[in-house]
Amino acid sequence: MKPPKRKSFFLITGAIVLLCLILLIMPFFWKQPVFWLLKSDWMNGYGKARLIAFYNPAPADILREHVDQYNGGFKPGDFRAGLVYVPGKGYNYKDSLGLLLTRDFYLLAEPFSKGLARVKTGSGYGMLNPKGKWVILPEYDTVITQEKVLIVKRDNRYGITSRKGRFLIPLQEEKISNTYYSQALPFMLRYGTNGSFSVIHPKGTRSEAALYDSLYFRDNTLFAGRKDLWGVLDNTGSEIIPVIYDSLFVYKPELFTVIRNGQQGFHFPGETQPLIPAKYEKVDVCTPDTYRVYLDNHYGLLDREAATLIEPVYDTIYAHHGDEWIVTGNHNRYALRNTNDLSYPSEFFEMVGPCREGMTVVRNEDGYGVVSEDGTVTVIPQYDSISHYSSGLAVIYDNSQYGVIDKTGTFTIPFSLKLVELYDFHDGIALAAQLNLMTSRIRKQYGFIDKDGNTVVPFIYEDGHKVFSNGLAGMRLNGAWGFINIKGENVIPFLYDTVTRFSNGRSQAVYHGLIHTIDTQGRTVE
Repeated sequence: MKPPKRKSFFLITGAIVLLCLILLIMPFFWKQPVFWLLKSDWMNGYGKARLIAFYNPAPADILREHVDQYNGGFKPGDFRAGLVYVPGKGYNYKDSLGLLLTRDFYLLAEPFSKGLARVKTGSGYGMLNPKGKWVILPEYDTVITQEKVLIVKRDNRYGITSRKGRFLIPLQEEKISNTYYSQALPFMLRYGTNGSFSVIHPKGTRSEAALYDSLYFRDNTLFAGRKDLWGVLDNTGSEIIPVIYDSLFVYKPELFTVIRNGQQGFHFPGETQPLIPAKYEKVDVCTPDTYRVYLDNHYGLLDREAATLIEPVYDTIYAHHGDEWIVTGNHNRYALRNTNDLSYPSEFFEMVGPCREGMTVVRNEDGYGVVSEDGTVTVIPQYDSISHYSSGLAVIYDNSQYGVIDKTGTFTIPFSLKLVELYDFHDGIALAAQLNLMTSRIRKQYGFIDKDGNTVVPFIYEDGHKVFSNGLAGMRLNGAWGFINIKGENVIPFLYDTVTRFSNGRSQAVYHGLIHTIDTQGRTVE
């Protein structure tokens, strides 16, 4: 048998628990107690909001209609949750039902941001959390919110707290700010009495770096100075380029040109040592895996680890094609080189042109020729000129005659006196001209041919555009310009003084001295 005292304890405890359960469950069946609590001052708006969410005593529109009874007589003009001003009392916060969420009213208040709101009372600034509780008591001259911490100031003393109100840096006399000459920073500075400053990282920890005396922004980059030397800081205030250079600038994203004693080098951010020490007159990127350096008026080449591939002995070095092909030049003699093995796959030339469609036009003392993508000579230099490849073809001119070759060097159109002008191929056709033997008034007539020399557009025009654009080419006939399609059909009449090529469906056409914008149907548009 249980002792009487112990039995009484269990009876009383059980009765209390039962009463609590009754009081907890009763409002689900009898709503009046909920409304008594809503109209009372026993709880703030946060508590009332939780009570409504738990018991759901009435539809939302009914609660909004009578919300003034729960707000001490105040009914807001709208029911958007957020900051609200109550005439005669001050600022507060309301939810979507219109409930004022705190018992206190504030002289100034700001909307909640990331779980905190700055407010001002008669005693100073503080920070509230969404439950209406003070994270920072309202006793400061100002509170400045940062991404991860808060800067507080009181009586010209500064400190930093976490967003939960715990001091990370106690109040002290050195100024702490998140700006530098009105420029907002992603981290904080602690200013000394002599104008120098140290960095406080975004989480409130002090930087171990020595004091700085200058900052400036350029190219979305923050440069830091110390005793006339410069480096770079990241968004946390950490040095990603050490402060050891006379000057530096962004060469490209994630690569900096650094300068000491007038000499240049390269430095990757986050590295303590430069990739290329500052000992060259100029440095730049040549290919994706090489760097070009300039020293004593000559160019050299470094690999991706900055080891020397080619000593600085050339008048010029530049990227040519692909990721590994370059051109080296000395005394006006140029050669293709492969950076993988530094081989010379071809002879030296007086000129090496750009790579077009994998083919390169070159020139030596014998004339123009062609080199393939791997440096093999496909057309022996011997001609007066060769155009750059287009549509897989190149136009050759020699002894006043035109011909056409493909990428193997095979003639698709042999040399002939028939054509007196021939332009680059586009989409497999090219503008060409023949002599007009019928009349001396018009010496040349223009048309279009294909890669085999077949006539695509008849040679009946006095001039023409070299390329079809938007499916049309401007041609001149009987002294006036119009447009034809690739079949040679007249689409826009020949009546203009001059016309431009179509671009985005529009062309500028001059008619009797006035400029008109026309579409591909010949209609004038605005």
